[in-house]
Amino acid sequence: MYMARLVCSDSECAEELTAETATLRELETLMCECGCGLEVIGWPDVAAEPLAEVVLLRVQAASAGRRRRDALSDAA
Repeated sequence: MYMARLVCSDSECAEELTAETATLRELETLMCECGCGLEVIGWPDVAAEPLAEVVLLRVQAASAGRRRRDALSDAA
């Protein structure tokens, strides 16, 4: 997902907006309501909603698994 601040290429219009697209190519082909192309003037510093979520995964230490296997071998 790409988000950019855009301005109309027509100096008489000078419409500014923020747009979001799935690809850079889509971002390059956006047009103003007046019919002129839009130019990227910047990238927003902050998104309105979080774009990703952090997920913590707990990993069991390899030494604990090794101790269990050794205990099973000794019991056999």
